[in-house]
Amino acid sequence: MKRTLLILTLALTLTLLFSQTQELPDLTVSGESSFKPFLYKRSLLFSPELNMGDSLPAFVPPGVPLLEKPKPIPAMQHRSYLQFEGNMDFGLNSFISYYPDSFILNALTYTLDMRSPISELLSVHNNLFLGTELSSHFPLSFRFQNVSSQADDFDNTVLDFNFSHHRPDLTIGNVSFKDISAQLGYNYIYQKNLNKPYKCNYLNVYLASCLEEEILNWKTKFMVKSGDFGIQIAPVYNGDIMDISKPGIHLLADAYTIVPSLEFLYRYPITGWGVLSLSNVPLLEGNDYLSFLEATPWISFSDAHKLKKTPLNFNAGLEYLYPQKINFSLGRLNINNNLRYEIDSPVLVSTNNYRIPTLRYTDVFSNLTSVEAFFKMDKLNMHQGLELELAYLTESDYTRAPYRPLLNLDSRFAYGYGNWYFNLDILQHYFTKDHRGHDLPEAIILNLGAEYHKDNSAAYAQLANLFNRKEWVFSEQPGKGRNLYIGLKHRF
Repeated sequence: MKRTLLILTLALTLTLLFSQTQELPDLTVSGESSFKPFLYKRSLLFSPELNMGDSLPAFVPPGVPLLEKPKPIPAMQHRSYLQFEGNMDFGLNSFISYYPDSFILNALTYTLDMRSPISELLSVHNNLFLGTELSSHFPLSFRFQNVSSQADDFDNTVLDFNFSHHRPDLTIGNVSFKDISAQLGYNYIYQKNLNKPYKCNYLNVYLASCLEEEILNWKTKFMVKSGDFGIQIAPVYNGDIMDISKPGIHLLADAYTIVPSLEFLYRYPITGWGVLSLSNVPLLEGNDYLSFLEATPWISFSDAHKLKKTPLNFNAGLEYLYPQKINFSLGRLNINNNLRYEIDSPVLVSTNNYRIPTLRYTDVFSNLTSVEAFFKMDKLNMHQGLELELAYLTESDYTRAPYRPLLNLDSRFAYGYGNWYFNLDILQHYFTKDHRGHDLPEAIILNLGAEYHKDNSAAYAQLANLFNRKEWVFSEQPGKGRNLYIGLKHRF
């Protein structure tokens, strides 16, 4: 059965590769999002009214005819937003935001994420964000995060302070810098696993910018994360060579590895509004401890932390945007293949304390093929997705990477009727290995949700994982099963 399903999936992928798609422009967005704390659990119901006052309007490619003239962006009418949510696993989430009209403080948000899937496991995550603008050219933000988690013979406390500054450009004399990002932070960790204490504190530094010259642009990234130092330098040609945009040579380096790589972007328009794109974007990433705690807050850390280097990050894509139609039709089709080699990529492995994993840093080679189709008819939206991923641990005789399904299928439906919004998600995960190389059961996840919106308030409910098929982050911890989420939202 599994072999037949895999053959059908490969046939579908190869068939769709002959389609044509539209390449949307690259966007880099930095800021505070109210949705991130909830995306790890399930998809949210979309409400168009929440976009009122959004400073980033929807983008429509120039070649697509508009049914009506674009409306001017309205001024922000609501400066406060509240959301509270509870679930049957004794979990609690809250999100509070306030955007005062002041240069001293222009943003304040607070989120709380509490989890207790079983009585032996408890976690509380606090996140406070403050935004200010000391001058028109110097925006500054501050973030404080605290994670406290407990289990049998395990206690964990993480404190993280971070100051950030982002600006699009800076000119000093005749020298021009673009895309400047600077961060300065402090991280404190205290853990006790099987009565063995572990304590560490680090100063974190991050600086990235692009020095623009007439012929070359010099991209630089410097970081110190959790005691590890890394640097990425890339001279990039400020032009095109044989239709290849801004080719460059990258050097990724830390205390363990020095790796060269290439950057390039090639786009070729095809029939209609489709675009074929080929690119390679080398990456140097910090492997922040807090990013691991979002998936599961019960992890044992050590001094083995390393930065992740990705010299091979090759993407081949076809994108096509279809014109809008009144009847049910395909609106957009995306086909993408990502070939990637990651050095010192983190994976979860067992410790002597059952249910408490630790991180092992190893090399991972992966190939991910994804197909996405978006359909629309009046107020009904449908998304159909397929992912086929082959991921291997190269330092372990190319065994399968754990907790990465070979095949993912997802179907998502959303419908609006008056003040009501409904959603149906069908998610399927096949051929997954755990950290010991054992097969995990196939999972078919069915989510049902509804939201009622009136003026500036909304109430919603979501029945997640109706069939109670377990989703695993780590097989020695409780898997995510059936759950009911109930929440309220209000803005003023």
